[in-house]
Amino acid sequence: MTEAEILSVRNEVTAIVVSVTGFSFTMISAYIAALWFFLKDAPFALRSLSFVLLSCGLAFMGAMSAGLNGLLLATDTAWAKLGKTATELPGFGNERPDFLAGFTMYEAVAGLGTLVFVLIYIVLFYLTFIYDWGDGMRRIYR
Repeated sequence: MTEAEILSVRNEVTAIVVSVTGFSFTMISAYIAALWFFLKDAPFALRSLSFVLLSCGLAFMGAMSAGLNGLLLATDTAWAKLGKTATELPGFGNERPDFLAGFTMYEAVAGLGTLVFVLIYIVLFYLTFIYDWGDGMRRIYR
């Protein structure tokens, strides 16, 4: 691959990553709105169905992100094989700054993103099934 082809693939994959992340946050925001307006008073079966559908959507987005991760890493490998490049970029986020304790920038961002989505998922589970929305009744039993 040429330098231009690698940069083009990298830009296209990065645009898809941004779209997947944005759509994931849109799904989460819609679920939060649904919790506030409808699901907090819904029966257990409906809340469970909604949470399962959210889980499937987020799992699909996670699988898509994992596939895109492979493409991004492949562009790093192809870039390293070029030798000297016109842009003189050493790589795409593969630096290991001291403040990241040995992780690359790419690994740190991927790990932080994963941690954030796991925490959001746990909070949504709590709000869906356990949180008391003010009527004194725990949602898990309803």
